[in-house]
Amino acid sequence: MSAALQAWDSRTPRERVLLAVMAAAIVAVVGFYGVIQPLRLGAEDARERATIARQQADALAVASRQAAPRAADTRPVGAIVEASAASLGAPIARKRQEADGAFTIWITAADARALLTWIAGLERQSGLSVVGVTTSRLDNGLVEAEVTFGRTAA
Repeated sequence: MSAALQAWDSRTPRERVLLAVMAAAIVAVVGFYGVIQPLRLGAEDARERATIARQQADALAVASRQAAPRAADTRPVGAIVEASAASLGAPIARKRQEADGAFTIWITAADARALLTWIAGLERQSGLSVVGVTTSRLDNGLVEAEVTFGRTAA
């Protein structure tokens, strides 16, 4: 510590001011890019995720209120889902028939509202239920999704 004080005392007043300004600039840059910027980006991301979740909930609520369910479709779950998928406008990238009769599809790029409206409509019109949904947001405003459909329990 004494060596640092001695080095500081050996500087001219002008050098001390320049060193103080340089230290303040370093603290400001590190503070902005190391603290403020990550916090701001995290808040924006959280706001965007909350907006998407709200839109998804609204779309499901609207779709579930639109009409009473029809009689259950007796075709296999996979056939019902594949026949209806064309109306979504996003092709099914992969599909898998589960052992319990459920049917899982993967969609690589779809509008979140259109996807949720399609899922709700498929549930309402064919008597299927959604066993699980996993979505991930893509950079261009679309989502990729894994959706598992099963028969509605009677």
